[in-house]
Amino acid sequence: MGKVDYKHSKSKTDSDIRDLWQTPIELYEYLNARFNFVCDVAASDHNYLHLNYLTESYDSALNGWAHLKSGYAFCNPPYSNILPWVKRAREAADLGVGTVMLLPVDTSVDWFNQLRKLASEIYFIVNGRISFVRADNKQKIHGNNRGSLFAVFNPRSFGDCRASFIERDEIFKTYEKIKVNIPDPNVNTVWPKEVNRIFDSIENAKYLNIEAQTKVRQSINKMIMDRLPPAQLNNAAKILVDRIEAKL
Repeated sequence: MGKVDYKHSKSKTDSDIRDLWQTPIELYEYLNARFNFVCDVAASDHNYLHLNYLTESYDSALNGWAHLKSGYAFCNPPYSNILPWVKRAREAADLGVGTVMLLPVDTSVDWFNQLRKLASEIYFIVNGRISFVRADNKQKIHGNNRGSLFAVFNPRSFGDCRASFIERDEIFKTYEKIKVNIPDPNVNTVWPKEVNRIFDSIENAKYLNIEAQTKVRQSINKMIMDRLPPAQLNNAAKILVDRIEAKL
């Protein structure tokens, strides 16, 4: 029998939320400041960190996220089945979409062996462990029994995967330095270029309030994922803007 995937060894967490942990905001913003994410591709309605996010109903592990066309996606996948996510991240990078993936440290399993072959860089977080946030009550839980790493799939990088190390305290110190300058995500969220292109083509869309603009962009992104024909997508987006305008 081959080596099994990571199965939450010795985990005392309720089974219904083990795959719904939220990344601590300090780590997410540390990475976001560097990569300027355009989507959170392994999220739920309770734990997303970017207003453009993909949930289980889309199934990123099955369908991938190359539709984003460009930019970097953030991915903290379910740890119960990591390998499909690693493969999708490589496929996305080959099509021009980068991914930064947060994962547990376990060098003995098959998904890690594949990761070191497919990723551009692997950063091991050392001298401390990451405390994740429960999706149900938003409480940070200490006592993580595994170390963490983040892997970068760079569309413009070729050759062997590079391994580096970063101290956990350095991540938190950097966050403290940059947090006052972090823009309001409801106002300054980075969206995929295709979403913005379609949004900008709709008359009066830019005059909607921020909440309405976000709703329109989310709808456009969903229609792109659903592979609506361009003419139908543009027409549906225009109708949505007209309806929102009528209600305001």
